[in-house]
Amino acid sequence: MRLNRPFLTLCMIFSLVFGAFAQSRAMLTVIASEGPAQVILDGKLLGIGNPTFSGQVSTGNHELVVRKSGLPEFRQRITIGAGGLTVNAQLGGSGGAVLPAPTPTPPPAVVNYTLSVNANVAGADVFINGIQAGKTPFTGQVSRGSYNVVVRAPGYNDYSQSVSVTGAAVVNASLNPIAVPLNLGNLFPGAEVFLNGTKIGVAGGSPFVAQVAPGTYTLTVRAGGFMDFSIQITVGTGGFSYTPALQPMMASYSFEIPASMTNPAMKGNPWSQIQLYIDGAAQKDFKGQVQPGRHTLRMVSGAFLIEFVYDFESGKSYTIEPFAGMMVK
Repeated sequence: MRLNRPFLTLCMIFSLVFGAFAQSRAMLTVIASEGPAQVILDGKLLGIGNPTFSGQVSTGNHELVVRKSGLPEFRQRITIGAGGLTVNAQLGGSGGAVLPAPTPTPPPAVVNYTLSVNANVAGADVFINGIQAGKTPFTGQVSRGSYNVVVRAPGYNDYSQSVSVTGAAVVNASLNPIAVPLNLGNLFPGAEVFLNGTKIGVAGGSPFVAQVAPGTYTLTVRAGGFMDFSIQITVGTGGFSYTPALQPMMASYSFEIPASMTNPAMKGNPWSQIQLYIDGAAQKDFKGQVQPGRHTLRMVSGAFLIEFVYDFESGKSYTIEPFAGMMVK
């Protein structure tokens, strides 16, 4: 009979410990009093300082040597923390003695100030030291120092200003529009040209061209004997060309019958017995307007007909009276 051994739980723990320590690194800056000088850390050449050397090294304790041919070397024990370390190496000043490690000094805290840029054109691009920072109205944070602020918008000349920031600073940019040509062609000589009610010139014998800022205007052209011409135009950055068509002013007329020619025995309206024709077209009224120029007028009443030709001028009013007489031969 086989004897069963008691079930014994034996726990054997085998631990393999692998330590992997990745050393942190920080910036070491060495400023040699004379360059070029060798920068040696823990017996290994890091680089050349001429006169400054900067490089990432492991944190902790080290021995620093700065060496230049012909001068006593600089030697110092240093401790590099996470914030880095700057060492001023005075070559020849210590006779090669090992100096105590300097006390690390933290870098000064960076203080930012508010820089605001306003402009008479909303949405203009803002550039600070050549880098686009935003659009007007702009507000941003910058450190102490000098800056070149440029404000730029289509159709306007660039605005540039140098700013020394030692606290909150404000730039108020006033952008001037770029002048572009407004060409209205050959207008009637003496015609006056207005933009938004302001006179900008008088037409001569050549095409009328004026320099104006881009934008939307009410253009008005006014000339003697012509009706005012008015239209809204939009002048772009490339200018604007348009030839207004001026319409001559109408001439006004009215017919009157002298009292000496009317028949007092006639009852009713004497005009009902008269017919008026202008250029062969019958007229319903005895007053109205005609285009400037030469016209043929005819009055017909019973057996009598009166016809004459007359040159009407624009903008003038005329009163027309028939006359009659007798001739004895």
